Amino acid sequence: MHRLALPPVLALALALHLPSPPAFTAERSLVTDEPVFAKGRPEGAAEYVAKAADTDGQHLALTMHKLQQGLDRPFLIWAIGSSYTNMLGSGEFWQRELPKRFPKTKQVEYRKMVGNSCPWQYLRGWARHLVIPDQPDLIITYTIGDPADLEKLLIELRRHTTADIIVPSIHWRERDIPLWGQSENAADQDVAAVREVCRRHHVEFVENRRDWAAYLTANKLAVPALLKDAVHQSDYGAHIINSNILAHFRVPQAFSYEPASREKQLQPEKQPDGSFTAKFTGTRIDLHGITAPDGGTFRVLIDEKPARESNAWLMSYVQPDAKNAKEGKGANPRDQSPHGITLGQKIVPQTWTLVMTSDSGDYTLTGSVTGPDGNGNAFKPFTSASGQILIEPDLWRRAERNRTGDRFTFEVKPAVLDEVTFKASLATPFVLRLAQMLSNDDHTLRLVPTKPGTATINALQGFQPPGR
Repeated sequence: MHRLALPPVLALALALHLPSPPAFTAERSLVTDEPVFAKGRPEGAAEYVAKAADTDGQHLALTMHKLQQGLDRPFLIWAIGSSYTNMLGSGEFWQRELPKRFPKTKQVEYRKMVGNSCPWQYLRGWARHLVIPDQPDLIITYTIGDPADLEKLLIELRRHTTADIIVPSIHWRERDIPLWGQSENAADQDVAAVREVCRRHHVEFVENRRDWAAYLTANKLAVPALLKDAVHQSDYGAHIINSNILAHFRVPQAFSYEPASREKQLQPEKQPDGSFTAKFTGTRIDLHGITAPDGGTFRVLIDEKPARESNAWLMSYVQPDAKNAKEGKGANPRDQSPHGITLGQKIVPQTWTLVMTSDSGDYTLTGSVTGPDGNGNAFKPFTSASGQILIEPDLWRRAERNRTGDRFTFEVKPAVLDEVTFKASLATPFVLRLAQMLSNDDHTLRLVPTKPGTATINALQGFQPPGR
């Protein structure tokens, strides 16, 4: 067990039960119930400087490769978590710091989805509906929860993306004060267990909690000094967390994998009939090409079948209706809804609507093409009558708050393109994702001409996630 030495000044402050900062109840977000006032570096405290160990960055091989070489598109970061993730900002830190450190990286795009006190358990659903379809370069999750649920989340991400993943340990909060000097753990986080889950899945674990405590100790600060309220990090606390993450963006003694083992460029072969063929391994294939006024059009075949026959699907975000019932302080329909849907068999692309028929979890499911497809209950596993839709209680958050008439909608659509055209008025480079969500196996791609014309293909890029 890791132990933290308790500095005399902090020990005295805790022994005297010095009051926490005022609650500022009048200055809290009506949407997230987070404090909205600013709080900078504690008076008299030194500027924070993050430090890196020799092995830090070992699981960020692709991230470092992309940042150092530069991309012809923005470097995409997805962040999912609770209000702790929300209070890390909206990407300003990364949009400022990454181009400074990596001159060939011109643009950084940052997307996030957060929920009030949302643990890893429900993030798996948002990962499925939001993160995986976007295929980001880097994923950050900063929240709490059962390490077993974190493992389920990581497995899902590892099976369907090549993104590097970062998981920082949680910062020190007032509820953790009894553990100071006794344990590295938080009241609601087993740090060693989280660290071990990350190790097993080659995920970059950030010793944020350790370094946060070291800063408090070095500057003789009480735990509330870096908080906005009893639990949320202050603006300067967010700067510390982001800095701790950024310290891992480095070349370590050795990376844990080779970038080409996950993302690899390929050159297609042009056949006598004018088609292009290529073999690749993985779940996704992109085309890098150039349009032309005389460009042709090609039908996409995967494994010698029309791409549309592939069992490869994407689901949109499960959108709660704005008029759904709200319950609790800072309540949001987003936080009392199914976060994730599982697809079954014989999928038909369409829009699905789920409507609550009671205050005790009962609902009906209807597809825009399939029609009525069964009745279920939010607290029990459900498989629709057609077998297309499965709903797991573990991914439905706060179903007890849903009321009769609440509505949720989501769309199921193919994760493949039927055709690709090279025709445009100007010669312009483009990138098309031809297919994703394929089985993580060997595949063949064939582009068959359907309208005559030229086709300039600079490269194909295959993506092979490390999970199976």
